Amino acid sequence: MNCKYIYKSIFTLLFPAVILLLNGCNDAAWESHVGNDEFVKKNLYQAIGEKPELSIYYNVLKKTGYNEILETSNSYTVFAPANSAWSGVDTSSVDNLTKLIGMTIAYKTYFTDNTELYTEVKAVNDKNIFYDATDKTFNGAKLIDPDYRTSNGVLHVTDKIVERKENIWSFISTLTESSQYKYIKSLNETVMDEDKSVAVGVYPDGRTKYDTIWKNINNFLSAFPIDNEDSIYTYVMVENTGFDMLYTKYKPYFKMSSDLSTDSLTRFNICGDFVFNGLIDITKVDTLENVSGVKVPLAGVTISRTYDASNGRVYVINQSNIRLKDKIKPIKIEGEDFINAYDKNYVFTRYKRWASGERDIALSCGETQSDSLWRKVPLAPDTVVKKDSVASKTYFINSNLVANVANFYIEYTANVNSTNYDVYYVAYDDISDHFDSTYTSYGVYKVVQKLFVSMPGAKKLVRGTTDNGAEVVNNYLGNMICFAGEGYAGVHELTKLKKWSLIQDTQILDTPLTTADADVMSVAQSGTMTMWLCNAARSTTASRQGLLFLDYILLVPRITEE
Repeated sequence: MNCKYIYKSIFTLLFPAVILLLNGCNDAAWESHVGNDEFVKKNLYQAIGEKPELSIYYNVLKKTGYNEILETSNSYTVFAPANSAWSGVDTSSVDNLTKLIGMTIAYKTYFTDNTELYTEVKAVNDKNIFYDATDKTFNGAKLIDPDYRTSNGVLHVTDKIVERKENIWSFISTLTESSQYKYIKSLNETVMDEDKSVAVGVYPDGRTKYDTIWKNINNFLSAFPIDNEDSIYTYVMVENTGFDMLYTKYKPYFKMSSDLSTDSLTRFNICGDFVFNGLIDITKVDTLENVSGVKVPLAGVTISRTYDASNGRVYVINQSNIRLKDKIKPIKIEGEDFINAYDKNYVFTRYKRWASGERDIALSCGETQSDSLWRKVPLAPDTVVKKDSVASKTYFINSNLVANVANFYIEYTANVNSTNYDVYYVAYDDISDHFDSTYTSYGVYKVVQKLFVSMPGAKKLVRGTTDNGAEVVNNYLGNMICFAGEGYAGVHELTKLKKWSLIQDTQILDTPLTTADADVMSVAQSGTMTMWLCNAARSTTASRQGLLFLDYILLVPRITEE
């Protein structure tokens, strides 16, 4: 039986499924050529040369040198435009033709029964070709005579030339009056390409002399690669009035050490807030979460322009009034994610099912509490239970490994905005020996811990070299005030930290502040803040410097806007 007849018979059985796959396409030409073996022993360039309706395409391939690709043993899919598709196209410019032809050849083999064909495929010029299910086109070109098998791929005849799309960045570069474009472009920086530059000698001062190759870098495009053909994004441009509205709204929360830095950071955040993963139709959503997790409202926006790019889509809208509460969000720092410690050997990361991320940390240490611990006992000669106090009690977390260090610190960092924060933590002491709910023994251990903070742009926290009694300096509140949290062992709760005064030299906690801002952490400059969680010893006795527990720290910005 003839092979061509066999393939036609198989296709006849599969045709209903193919129809569904192509969203109802009933083009009879597709049925008659699926699995066509007419050119199975010829390469793609040879097959194109034997089809008269592709004579212009055949000649253009030769003119641009792309014929050599189609004569190799690699596997390709060719979207070959029929002669009628070339009407009005200038075929005299080789550069122009090269750009066009690069879109008509895709890597790998895609027959029309391959579902991957109807998402996006990668052309040999690294640009993407997208299928439009509504128009049943590939970047505007429709298959009119598809599925010719060749020795190195498949040939599809199209009614038009597959349109070459610019990537998102190339397209928005045409919007030269846009505030977004102007800012992103301003970040272009020319630097030496160390990998390609060649060392050619040495200067008299010992520096290496290079035959320098330069390259352009852009911090925004590095963070949000909307110029990358390998990633698919949806990018929204807001008109300048909408940009200015967000600028005024954002600026107080992105203060830096200079007006110029504040301006740049504010603009960077606005531009970054309109990057979304994937190809999205924003007309079908009210709110969309960007790549940074910020909710961007899109209901009722006016779209003045849409562009389908080679790596996604661009919308130009009037404005989007992003809520500050969605932009400036609470910051959660997990206890186990500490950056450093006075001595990491004493810091235990514990597996706890109740903990955030199922992990918390504890400092191996001991403490003598000199404050009164209340217990319930019968006082002779009475038999009635009454409250009595115990002056002190020594607590341990591990008697074989005890840190003998005052102001033992565990270091954390957080990227913060220039605003006021409420500070919380969960510090759960779940060691049963540390709490007695009946108060018949020693009572309950009081979990008291200090938090020192150095602000962005300021000197970082440092500690003296003396184990017992060394001060922490560079705290933004000075050496005599810090934040502290109070709780009790056996109680799992979110604890709010407040400012306390400290005893000079030892920095032992003295008394809580009662001022209006006693529970506020004011951040004057955006950037990386450093925090030290420190033990709150009640004495300077060796080996009695205070336990530490931490599930997580939570910084909650005080944002009043609804």
